[in-house]
Amino acid sequence: MSEFEPEGIYPALPTPISEDGTINYGASEEHIRYLEEEGGVQGVVPAGCTGHAATLGDRGGIFDEHVEYIARVSEMTDLPVIGGTGMNSTRQTIELASEVEKEADVDAHLVISPYQNCPPQDLIVEHYRILADELKEPLIAYNVPGRTGRNIEADTTMQLAEIEGVIGMKEASLDYEQIHEIGHRIQGRDDIESFNLGSGDDSANHFVFEQGGTFGISVSGNVHPEAVVEVWEKGYREQNHQAAFERNRELMPLHDAMFQAGEKNPLSVQYALNLMGFDFGTPRMPLSREPREDEEYQNQAELREVLDGFDLL
Repeated sequence: MSEFEPEGIYPALPTPISEDGTINYGASEEHIRYLEEEGGVQGVVPAGCTGHAATLGDRGGIFDEHVEYIARVSEMTDLPVIGGTGMNSTRQTIELASEVEKEADVDAHLVISPYQNCPPQDLIVEHYRILADELKEPLIAYNVPGRTGRNIEADTTMQLAEIEGVIGMKEASLDYEQIHEIGHRIQGRDDIESFNLGSGDDSANHFVFEQGGTFGISVSGNVHPEAVVEVWEKGYREQNHQAAFERNRELMPLHDAMFQAGEKNPLSVQYALNLMGFDFGTPRMPLSREPREDEEYQNQAELREVLDGFDLL
C-alpha cells in the first residue's frame, strides 16, 4: 500500500468524448498539461462523477474502458492519480478497483458510498472495511448524498477513520455543521493522524480547510486551477482563513456556473472547457447534447460571460 497523503487540489476530470463516441485521449492530455503548467494542481481524479463514470462501460466489457481510461491518464502525468472506482456493489467495486491496480499507476481509490441501494450506516462501514481488506491501495471515501440518497453521518465517518487503508473523506454533503463536527473530531484524535478531511464542493473549499481539511477534489479546478489552488494555499498552507474565504467568495460565480440550474454535472464544466479551446465534446447519453448555435444551449451565454470575467477565454 502506498503512503499517499492527500494534500492539495485534485481536479475531478471530465472525460472528453469524440464525435464517434470514443474517449478523446488527446484532449485529456492537453487538459492535464494545462492543469500542471498553468494551475499547479497537486493531482488529478479520473473516472469520478464529473468524469461521468457511469457511462464508461459503454465500449467493450463492463470495466474495460473504465480501467483503460484511468491507466491512460496515469501515463500522462507524474502527479498523484486518485482513480474513481466506486460502484453500488461491494463485489463489483473490488473487481473494478483490483483491475485498476493491475493496469494503472494509481495512488489511491476514490470510492463513492453505495448509491441507489442506500445501505444503513453500519453497512456503509462494513462496505469500506471489506474494500480496505481486499485492495492494495488506500481509499478515500466519498459522501455525496445528493447522488447516493444516503448521507454518511459524522459518527460513521469517525468509524471509517479507524479502518486501516481508509485515508480520507471527500465531503460533499454541504452540511456545514456536520463538516465542522468531523473536522473538530479528527483534530482531537492523535490515533487517526493518517485520515484526512477533503472538500467535495468548491463553494465549501475555504470552510473545509478552516476545519482542518487538507485537500479538495474540484470541478472548478478544471477551468481555473490557479485560483482554486490559491484558496487551498491560503486556507491550508498559510492558515489564513479570512483570505481563503474572500478568495473563494470571488470565485462563486465560477462555482455556480459549473452547476447551472437545470443542468447536471458535468454538462456545464465540459462545455466550459470546449469554450476555452479544449475538444471535450459532450457527455454520453443520457447527458449528451449536440452543440447548437443558439444561445440557450447549456446556458452558453452565462458560461461565456463568467469565463470572460475571469479572463479564461
